[in-house]
Amino acid sequence: MEVKTHFNTRNIPCRWAIGLLFADGLMFVTRADHHPKYFYWEAGKEPLYFQSKHTADDYAFGMAANGYPAAVMEIPMSFNIRNKEGKEHAEKAGKL
Repeated sequence: MEVKTHFNTRNIPCRWAIGLLFADGLMFVTRADHHPKYFYWEAGKEPLYFQSKHTADDYAFGMAANGYPAAVMEIPMSFNIRNKEGKEHAEKAGKL
C-alpha cells in the first residue's frame, strides 16, 4: 500500500512516523501488530509511515501512556532514514 504524503507549510512532501527517544539515540517504530497491539523498533530498518497524523498520534499516546518515550514526527520524503545498527534496544512494546 502506498503511504499517503502531505505537504507541510513550506510545500515539502512529508510522511508521519513515530520516534522513540532513548538515552543513546533515536529509534523509529518499524512494525506494528494489531492483535494484540505490539510495536517493534528494529535496528537497520526503515520507519513505519502512517496514513494520517491522527492515527500516529493515537498510537504514540498509547505508547507514552505505557512509559515509552514516543513522539510523532513529520519526515520529509527526501530523507532516507533507517534505525541505527549496533546495540539493540528493547524490541517491542506490548499490549498498549
